[in-house]
Amino acid sequence: MSEPLISICIPAYKKPEFVLRAIQSVLKQSYKNVEIIISDDSPNEDIKIAIQSYISELNIKYYHNQPALKSPRNWNNAIQLSTGDYYMLLHQDDWLESEHCLAIYLAAFKSNPKVSFVFCKNTAIQPDGTQLNLQYIKSLLHEMQQKPNHILRANVIGPPSNTMLKKGVDVHYDEDYIWLVDVDYYVQLLNKGLHYIYLDQHLVSIGLHEDQTTVFCRNNEDVIVKENIWFAQKMGNKAFADILIYDYYWRLLRNYKIRSIDDLEKDGVAKDRILPVIQKMLAFQNQIPLAILKIGVLSKTLMTLNYFLRPKSE
Repeated sequence: MSEPLISICIPAYKKPEFVLRAIQSVLKQSYKNVEIIISDDSPNEDIKIAIQSYISELNIKYYHNQPALKSPRNWNNAIQLSTGDYYMLLHQDDWLESEHCLAIYLAAFKSNPKVSFVFCKNTAIQPDGTQLNLQYIKSLLHEMQQKPNHILRANVIGPPSNTMLKKGVDVHYDEDYIWLVDVDYYVQLLNKGLHYIYLDQHLVSIGLHEDQTTVFCRNNEDVIVKENIWFAQKMGNKAFADILIYDYYWRLLRNYKIRSIDDLEKDGVAKDRILPVIQKMLAFQNQIPLAILKIGVLSKTLMTLNYFLRPKSE
């Protein structure tokens, strides 16, 4: 029986040195039946030129997008171009850390045929080489099937590069998102009832640098607020029966000093995308000075009161 083909899908944009690091990490893998899909949004051919020396060593399929697709449309494109039995969306600034990474992922799938996706410990690497383990609220790792929306509170799966999926998983990245694109994707997977395995090993390294979308979003709070309100609309009012989801949005409005629907509209949220439960939460908070809302115990008490006073239909 032939070994399964694994597709490594790399959505690329400039920085050929990052792409080469990712390719080199694939080249050193003990598991060899691999194809690399590069979907390149760069305005030039620097990446195409840089990878030429690897064409004879690896099964590389290169696609130059003109005009650029932009993220996350480029992510979806890279996946759609893949032909493997399993696939990973490996961002160009990330790399496979262990030489047995692919073999370990594949063994996890073989050990449980019902599993649709496998992910590993979320380990980020700073420019100076310092490692950061970004997985917290570890109990959620084992409760995600029952509480998919809690990924919003803590994305314990991490970036897409951590995850390998089985061919045929019919889920796509929502191309309207930037900040919550991976959270939304994982919630889609879990809401479909797809099973997963968590590998408590550092198999993939997530490279941190100043040009990342994460840095851009943290410097543009309107993106964070807007996408969270959009995501609330996707979940619907019923999701707010979960007090932890309710508390998440209570703190979001408070921390970003959102005091009115006008504030949300200034952040790019159309009024018809603001759930009634959010509107009522906002009206309640607007009666309370921000200085009071910032006091932890008082804020938690007021949130709990507002939660229990919400209409039963919500």
